[in-house]
Amino acid sequence: MRTLIAASAALLFLASAAIANAQEKIVIGQSVELSGEATGKENMEGALAYFAWVNAQGGVYGRKIELKSYDDKRKPETTRLNTEKLLKEDNALALFGYRSTPTVEAVLPLLLAEKVPMIAPFSGGQSLHKPFNPYLFNLRASYQAETAKMVELFGSLGISKVAILYQDDSFGKDGLAGFERNLAAHKLNPVVTVSYDRKDLKIDKAVNAIVAANPQAVLMACTPSACADFVKQVRKLGLHPAFMMLSNVSSETFFESLGDDGRGVSVMQVMPYPKNYGSGAAREFQSVLKGMAKPPPASYSTFEGFVAAKLLTEGLRRAGPNPTRPKLVAALETLRNFDLGGVRVSYSPTDHDGSNFVEMIMIGKHGSILR
Repeated sequence: MRTLIAASAALLFLASAAIANAQEKIVIGQSVELSGEATGKENMEGALAYFAWVNAQGGVYGRKIELKSYDDKRKPETTRLNTEKLLKEDNALALFGYRSTPTVEAVLPLLLAEKVPMIAPFSGGQSLHKPFNPYLFNLRASYQAETAKMVELFGSLGISKVAILYQDDSFGKDGLAGFERNLAAHKLNPVVTVSYDRKDLKIDKAVNAIVAANPQAVLMACTPSACADFVKQVRKLGLHPAFMMLSNVSSETFFESLGDDGRGVSVMQVMPYPKNYGSGAAREFQSVLKGMAKPPPASYSTFEGFVAAKLLTEGLRRAGPNPTRPKLVAALETLRNFDLGGVRVSYSPTDHDGSNFVEMIMIGKHGSILR
């Protein structure tokens, strides 16, 4: 009898523990710019849409995913403080969806010190790829891959007189290095290379220098607001080169902000077209947005957040009912040519580059997308 009672008590304890475990949330931490440029907010909204859909289906092994996000205003020091809070106070299992190369760079030492994985930062900075960081899992292709594709595409159009505009920080210099290397591979030199300060985003001098050089195309590594301001000022002065930008500018707000000046502007993309129903992830994305009372814009940046959340969720499923940081790292490293629905990712214990998908789109009338 005592044995039976003891066994029943043990079963009751296990059942209670299982219920308690199912009620626990999986906390994922994010530091991202929410009060400035729209791209970070759209990235977050896309991730939240996917996590909400997963939670509505019962979560992962009965546990809901909670994305805890703090605004860092794209300031590296604030990003570091936010991350320390996420790890020490919020007990985040993993970090996710940070935006901007300098802010991600600010917390790379913390990943190693705390042995915490960061999944899908919204930056293609080379410093996030090399040297290899065992706790950083990239989703998007690098800016270096984007610059290679950009130069290849305009080279096919017979464009040879090219100017470069870059932001004077690690992001902009990464883009600059890619532009210069790929131009050299095509035996081309820029007619002028100009920068602007990240702190004030004033591009007046850059505008004057580039207009004076009269290029056929301008390769741009700049933040959305600086890019938009530059395009408007150059066109106001009567110059109409081909404007080619990296994917970091991609948001609904950015396209709309250009107005009529956006027609013909080219932007690199690291995700398939969000409204392409031939893509499995795009179909899921559109279906989830239709089911929301107040859906976010169906933009590239929102879609990237959605796909990134899908990647993280797959990692959590593979990590099992009681995920830990080491289990999540090991689980993600089992993904080999894994199809997220039009975006294939591969990881291994020595390679966390993720996807190499890159394409160029052009902005049409009223911010529409031409492909």
